[in-house]
Amino acid sequence: MRGIVVTLMSLVFAAEMAAAAGPAAPSFDLVTLGGKAYSKESLKGQPTLLIFWAPWCKVCQKELPLLSQFSQKEKPSQLRMVSVGFSDLRGNVEGYVKAHPDAFAFPTAFDVDNDVAQAFKVTATPTLVLLDAQGNIVLTHRGAGLLQNVQFRKFLSTLKG
Repeated sequence: MRGIVVTLMSLVFAAEMAAAAGPAAPSFDLVTLGGKAYSKESLKGQPTLLIFWAPWCKVCQKELPLLSQFSQKEKPSQLRMVSVGFSDLRGNVEGYVKAHPDAFAFPTAFDVDNDVAQAFKVTATPTLVLLDAQGNIVLTHRGAGLLQNVQFRKFLSTLKG
C-alpha cells in the first residue's frame, strides 16, 4: 500500500511540474568554443540548463566554479548544461574559459551579438534558464544561489527518480 501511495505522490508531483512549465523557449542556435552546435531542436528530449554569464561579472566568477562542481558531482545524468558567454568580446570569453578550466566542466558557447540572450530576455549576469525535455522554460534564475533554489531542486528530483 505504501508503494502505491509513494507512486501516486510521484505522479502528482510530476504532473504539477509539467503544469508549472512555462512558455516554450525561443528558437536559438549556439556553437561552443569547441565547435559543437546546439539549438532548441538539438536539445529536445534533454532537460538543459543554460548559464548566461560574462567574464567581467564578479558574481559569475564565484558561481561558475560552484556550477562546475555540481556538474561533476551531483548533476543528474539526464541534465545537459551549456554556458553562454555574452555581453563581451569573444576573445575575452575565450580567455576567461582558458584561464579558469576548473569553472567549466560543461561546454561553453559565445553568444554572437547577444542574440540568444536577447531571445531569452536576459538582462543580468548571471542568468540561468532551465528548460525541460520538451523545450519549455521551467525556471529563470538571476544572480547567485541557483543550487539552493527550491524550484530548481524540485525539478532535479524529478530527474533522479
